[in-house]
Amino acid sequence: MKKLFLISLTLFLSCNAFAVAKYASVVVKEGKIRSCPSTKCSKKFLVWKYTPLEMFGVSKDRQWVQVKDFEGYAGWIHSDLLGTTPALVAKSDINVRKKPDVTSQVVWIAEKGYPLRFIKKQGSWLQVTDDAGLKGWVHSSVVWGFLEYRK
Repeated sequence: MKKLFLISLTLFLSCNAFAVAKYASVVVKEGKIRSCPSTKCSKKFLVWKYTPLEMFGVSKDRQWVQVKDFEGYAGWIHSDLLGTTPALVAKSDINVRKKPDVTSQVVWIAEKGYPLRFIKKQGSWLQVTDDAGLKGWVHSSVVWGFLEYRK
């Protein structure tokens, strides 16, 4: 799976600049975004499991990926920490509801930047879960990320 991911990433990043944006999600509990492609570089910020990241560069050794988050903060992450799980992040504090309806009960409130794994879509509503297994529905207008991994 890792080899396939790296091959897909390499092919994507060698395409022209007009290609559709490519995303990946964090597969570990906590990952570090660094200032350059090395563990010797300073940590810029942390990301958590299911955090979606837009990929826009790769290191010469193909081990590091240049990424940015939903707010445009950029840096480098090791390719082993990325996967293809469809993922979203709350663009602001959002209500996660029991059913896909604005009048449905709020199950929990996801804070700005909270990562979510996409499950399925119903109209403009997205069923999501977090790393702890909490499930609910959010409106597509309040999240950023990707619903389907494209090769």
